[in-house]
Amino acid sequence: MIGSGLARRYARALLDIGKEERQVRRVLSEVERFAGLLTEVPALRDALEAAHINRRDKMAALDAAISSDGFLPATGNFLRLLIEKGRMNALSQILAELRRLVEELEGIERVEVVSAVPLPGTQRDFLKSVLENQTGKRIELEEKLDPAVLGGMVVKMGSTIYDGSVRTQLSQIRENLRKG
Repeated sequence: MIGSGLARRYARALLDIGKEERQVRRVLSEVERFAGLLTEVPALRDALEAAHINRRDKMAALDAAISSDGFLPATGNFLRLLIEKGRMNALSQILAELRRLVEELEGIERVEVVSAVPLPGTQRDFLKSVLENQTGKRIELEEKLDPAVLGGMVVKMGSTIYDGSVRTQLSQIRENLRKG
């Protein structure tokens, strides 16, 4: 693993390459696809991350893995750089940062919504519309279910949390009753 600062630098470099090529989304997609391949084929991941396997063999394994997938040369070169620098184990961190940077570039904000039951479509659309008007960004909702919320919802947007859950409201009422 590497620090978040280093992952950010690698991701920023890859984003810059994607911008130069006018292929930002494609570069992101290719890195996601390769990360998915490493998840599906743990032996490949282990080989590319292993310290005892020489770089030449790792490069050959990488080239075999991406040759038939039509990867951009820039993406292939980036993955080769990770092998060269011994950073393949940081791919998931770099990918997470790259996603964040691409979404930032495209004006997308990911918002987590936690509720006890799935949100009806109209409620989801209304929430999305309100948040888009508030932020001026395109909102991507990530819904999570948590029965402990009881009702209502908790909305997490960046470092801001809007807690409109029944659980929190009951807790506040209990606290107010204790205080008298």
